[in-house]
Amino acid sequence: MLDVHIDDFYMDCATALLTGFRSFPRQQTLFIEDICGPDTVDEFGLHSPRHLAALGTIQWLQDEGYIRFSGLNRQESVDDFVLTSKAFTRLIAPARPQSLRDSSAPDAGSTAVFQLLEYARLQQDSTWVGELIRDYLLLAG
Repeated sequence: MLDVHIDDFYMDCATALLTGFRSFPRQQTLFIEDICGPDTVDEFGLHSPRHLAALGTIQWLQDEGYIRFSGLNRQESVDDFVLTSKAFTRLIAPARPQSLRDSSAPDAGSTAVFQLLEYARLQQDSTWVGELIRDYLLLAG
């Protein structure tokens, strides 16, 4: 079992990538709260650790070449957010049959990775989301 922060990281990756996929190739403003939920700043104006973790995920995705954005706005959003070709091609690739987790999931033989990832995320199955992120994005080379 992985630490909870790694499960959150995988869910944040899935949410960000699927958000970018839904508007691809159009650039958009991506709000960090859309990834991790509402945030409350403390009396010093600092964001919560959960918010900062989601922001770190966005920055990591950019560093690894999965997304692009032009700038960060006060740790609250990123401007001109868009998927890169690397992320887009991995998300539209056909899923392998072993990626199915239950019989009610879409048929992997005719299903793109983004569809399976969206289904796993909607099921709130963090273990499955983590497996999909690792198998199709991180370990895909």
